[in-house]
Amino acid sequence: MIWLFAPAAALIGYLLGSIPVGLLVCRLYGVDIRQVGSGRIGGTNAWRAAGLKAAIPTIVGDAVKGAVAIGLATWLFGLLFPEPATMAPDLAIQRLMALHLAQALAGGLAVVGHNWSIFLGFKGGAGGITTAATTMALYPPVGGMVWLIGGFLIWWSRIAAIGTFAVGVSSFAIFLMLAVEDWITYWPYVLYGVIVLVAVLVALRPNRERLKEGNERVITLW
Repeated sequence: MIWLFAPAAALIGYLLGSIPVGLLVCRLYGVDIRQVGSGRIGGTNAWRAAGLKAAIPTIVGDAVKGAVAIGLATWLFGLLFPEPATMAPDLAIQRLMALHLAQALAGGLAVVGHNWSIFLGFKGGAGGITTAATTMALYPPVGGMVWLIGGFLIWWSRIAAIGTFAVGVSSFAIFLMLAVEDWITYWPYVLYGVIVLVAVLVALRPNRERLKEGNERVITLW
């Protein structure tokens, strides 16, 4: 029964991730973000559409919805399956794995929802900020490294797609390295890494083509 919560957590993550924060923020400034730049709803395109006044709340909102998805799944899991005072070791391990799986699916599907929102005809963003935020919520030490890697590459290259790609790859790679040492603890996080990596790679297909051609958009803030 405890494992059946995982699909519900995935649905929670997808619906929260589907909230089009960038679209809603830019509408406050009379702009349809889908008609500007890349047409995506993330922070970079919000900046193109309406400046930093739109980009900052969009970035914050995209991060918060991913973290909230994991937090809500965690809270509901504890509410539905309270931890007893005593528990056999094998059952304790099963409970922990089921919790980690629910958290991983909530986080991974939040990124999927951001990239292919049910509210926007399955269109959306690229998932960089939401991936970084969900990774931080799942495992802060890994999340901190992911934020640093993505942030540095965006600063260095001035290309958001490179930072987004790095966030997806590093989230998967670091969790995979941890799982080599402790598969029981980290396999749900590896699954999460696979989901976000695939979501980012698929969303960035047009960007990869532009990078090959040398005409990818750059951030001109600095």
